[in-house]
Amino acid sequence: MITPWDDYPVHQTPMPVAHPASGDPAHYERYWFGFFDREATTAVGFGLSLHPNLGVADAAFSVSHAGRQTSLFASTALRPERPLSVGPLSIEVVRPLRTLRVVADEHEGLGGEFVFHAHTDPAEEPRTVRTAGLRTVSDVTRVVQFGSVEGTLTTRQGGTTVLDRSRWLAVRNRSWGVRSLHGGAGGGTPARPAAPPEAYFVWSVLHFDDECLHTTWHEDPAGNRSGVVATALPVWGADPARQPLRGTEAACAIRYLPGTRRPAHARLRLGPAGGPSREVEIEARVPFLMKGLGYGHPDHAFGAWHGGETVSHESWNFASLGPADRTTPHTQSLSLVRTADGRTGTGLFEHGVFGRHTPSGMPDGTAAPTGE
Repeated sequence: MITPWDDYPVHQTPMPVAHPASGDPAHYERYWFGFFDREATTAVGFGLSLHPNLGVADAAFSVSHAGRQTSLFASTALRPERPLSVGPLSIEVVRPLRTLRVVADEHEGLGGEFVFHAHTDPAEEPRTVRTAGLRTVSDVTRVVQFGSVEGTLTTRQGGTTVLDRSRWLAVRNRSWGVRSLHGGAGGGTPARPAAPPEAYFVWSVLHFDDECLHTTWHEDPAGNRSGVVATALPVWGADPARQPLRGTEAACAIRYLPGTRRPAHARLRLGPAGGPSREVEIEARVPFLMKGLGYGHPDHAFGAWHGGETVSHESWNFASLGPADRTTPHTQSLSLVRTADGRTGTGLFEHGVFGRHTPSGMPDGTAAPTGE
């Protein structure tokens, strides 16, 4: 099928752009944004995904503030020209790798308009390939970029707030490839038919005035690490002599909220010499459930078909969440951060731990760490 995209010199295969080279149902393209104030009182998330082999586009918009998180979910059939619009939620790439506009038309009292302005170079994470049994469950490239945001945020509780770039920060990632862990494609035997789900990961994006720190890795139940990224990106214009630093070592000690698998505090160390050597204290202030953007959500899995265009609304009170709910351990914590040399900043500390993780004292299932 020929679409307007075929007039651009972007083809990677002899096929028209509308047809992915892979026929894997879990093939996807995704945009994700996080917006938050420097005082760490309000966390805003936005995600939009295209699933060309499923014919589905879905998006979500979520706000966490004052103990409550509220989300909008939207899904529709993907059109051949791949518009970045799903119901009331849309993205405009104004200037690639510089400026993007995100819109959430008001629905059920929730909405906003956000203009992302980059202030660091984009950072490409190493290609991530993971398997489960005979299946490739993840083969992904992801790009992370830091910036500021301006615009408006509307909530039912707080009315409309004007976002000033001097007070509001942003981070985004752009990813593509195959990711079936959260997808809506079914069929076949389970990827791990004999084992309960086990996963441990950290994804940290921290803003300081002169640089931004990006760290990620995964661990198996015994604590063996893979895919370690430790990057320090200079903020444009802060120090012309500062260069990006990329390392492959990181360590993190996490203290959890009693009775939960949600972080309360973390101490992050990056290294080694020749890479970014930093020590950062992370104080979690505002929890953000990633199921509010569809991750692990029982009804809004990525790529799920809902019979046509749908828009729905959901809200959670953190005080009433049960620790045994498997959808709650995967969180982003909006946090205040401080380096060992006294620099302060704000950022997101994303963490998930499912099943057993011996170094953390986590038992099987979703129970809290032993000794809590």
